[in-house]
Amino acid sequence: MKRRFSKTITLVLSFLLLSVAAFAQTTTPSLELKDLGGRHFRLEDFKGKVVLLNFWATWCPPCRTEIPELVKWQRRYRTQGLQVVGVTYPPQTRAEVLRFTRKVGVNYPVALGTKETKRVFTSSETLPATVVIDSDGNIRDVIEGIVFPEEFAQKIKPLLTSQTRNLTITKRLAKRTSTHLQRATILVDAEGYRPTNVVLRRGIPARLTFVRKAAEGCGTEIVIPGFGINRPLPLNVPVVVSFTPNRSGRFKLTCGMDMFRGSLIVR
Repeated sequence: MKRRFSKTITLVLSFLLLSVAAFAQTTTPSLELKDLGGRHFRLEDFKGKVVLLNFWATWCPPCRTEIPELVKWQRRYRTQGLQVVGVTYPPQTRAEVLRFTRKVGVNYPVALGTKETKRVFTSSETLPATVVIDSDGNIRDVIEGIVFPEEFAQKIKPLLTSQTRNLTITKRLAKRTSTHLQRATILVDAEGYRPTNVVLRRGIPARLTFVRKAAEGCGTEIVIPGFGINRPLPLNVPVVVSFTPNRSGRFKLTCGMDMFRGSLIVR
């Protein structure tokens, strides 16, 4: 009898461990979201980053308490690959969300969600709820309630450390190869492009990431006339422009109104 009971316990524990392991490696489902500007984006757009998909609402007191901490983490760890994405939970209006995000200075993309959006990841009705997605697109955890600093240090920071190490290795390998991928991140605000000038090498593929930080003013589009590039630029959503500069010279960057705001210098 004791042997049979022990065997049953062993099988149950094995099943639970396998279930936890399977959950830890669950691939993020394909999901298209719409930001506050009405523009669509996908979670796949952030592949290669550690994503915190935060479900929240303006009428939820714990959510309002948590968001300043998310803003701080996004600012502090974005260079290590962190990307916070906010998704609202109904009932919620766009005007309410805009008013709140501007008031607290949200520095990451926010999408208008539905109950079905949240059910893709969890059946729980708890708010806030944060889905932790690693740089390979696997769901690592679903944290119900506020993400405390201790949880961030335990569950999320190690993913960022790992990613930082991988990025360092990638940079070292790139230096050893004869053909590099030129990369640059350009912030766009009411004053223009930062940095104003980006220097590229002719004939080598370039990948430029534009991030629009200002809601108003010049910056609603990325236009590089010299290379036939014209792309919409949603607020706080990174937009990657890939091309190979095949001509030398100085090429202007404009915001769609033919206002000279920056330049690419190809040598």
